[in-house]
Amino acid sequence: MATLQYIILANLFLSAFWGLYALLLKKETFFQLNRVYLLASLLLSFLLPLIHTSWLEQFTVTEQIKYSVIAKPINVFAYQQGDSSHFTFFQLASWIYVSGIVVFALHLLIRLLAIKKIIFNSDNHSSYSFFKRIYLNENHSSTHLIYEHESIHAEQWHSADILLMEIVIIFNWFNPIVYLFRRELKNVHEFIADEGALKLSGSKKEYAMLLFSQTFETPINNLVNPFFNQKLLKQRIMMIQKNKSQKSALLKYLLSLPLFVLMLILSSATVNNTTSNKTNNLSETVIPPQQKDTRIFTEVEQAPEFQGGIDKFYKFLGQNIKYPAVAKEKKVEGKVFVSFIVEKDGSLSNIKVLKEPGSGCGNEALRVMKLSPKWKPGVQNGHKVRVQYTLPITFALKA
Repeated sequence: MATLQYIILANLFLSAFWGLYALLLKKETFFQLNRVYLLASLLLSFLLPLIHTSWLEQFTVTEQIKYSVIAKPINVFAYQQGDSSHFTFFQLASWIYVSGIVVFALHLLIRLLAIKKIIFNSDNHSSYSFFKRIYLNENHSSTHLIYEHESIHAEQWHSADILLMEIVIIFNWFNPIVYLFRRELKNVHEFIADEGALKLSGSKKEYAMLLFSQTFETPINNLVNPFFNQKLLKQRIMMIQKNKSQKSALLKYLLSLPLFVLMLILSSATVNNTTSNKTNNLSETVIPPQQKDTRIFTEVEQAPEFQGGIDKFYKFLGQNIKYPAVAKEKKVEGKVFVSFIVEKDGSLSNIKVLKEPGSGCGNEALRVMKLSPKWKPGVQNGHKVRVQYTLPITFALKA
């Protein structure tokens, strides 16, 4: 489930970065800065979920997020009989996700092979660039402007940006935000190249007419950088005519800093690298053989596991937990957060309720967890260790 959590966080961060860009930065004429922002957003979205800052974990807001949002809940309904349909759905979703990755990867491969054919096609009537390769159709007017435009694409490695974006789409094909990122990144590439070519032209009107004259030329492949692109015509002409943004607008980009910190807090809330006795770098601490190791880990190389796997654990809960009659009568719903330690022998100790909605929900969760058979203990550096868990159990009434 760590992989699922990573995918969810990465796409959540990606959506947040896009929201800031779409609301405040998209209309600015700082094209190079916008390119940096978009690329940095892509990289940070998939890097930040791997970063867990210990000093942020101590904040109250981090703990609240950890217990209320991040931890995977177990749902208990009034009529629940403990079936395993949840996992059947999860397995189906996993199969669909992997199938999507395969389909999009094959699609990218086909387009890359198509580019090879385009490069060796002498009958090609389009002007384009792909990495360092530039092709110009001599029949076009103003070839010097087109060459300047395409050379900027080539010199700034815009094709590498697009290829990176395509790889991101392969693994996040289900998120509509990634397609908005791709479209905007291509737009920014064109704005950058147009800005450079305009310095050579000196006439915005002449350059706009050059774009308009080839409006209906068909793009040859969406992985290359064609000079003429009907879909981007309106945006490119608008940006050509638009006045440069004021330098004060640069302050808008600073708003990404609090967003970055918020993402760090959310990422740090997903895992706690400290122990109950506040010992740091536990995996590197050497304990003498004669001294009993009583450290409590919250993250280990091999996590504890219920005997028979997670399916058996959910089945155990479903067979034993009952919706409290008082809670049912008062229509009480909510989450119960149960904390416990999986000992070296697999037994559960220090079972306690951290938070509950009341009316017996906490006591019921506590009762069932005390019935749990032994688990497979956690392992760190080849040794069995004590591991602490926090488990949210959701009690919900259904008609």
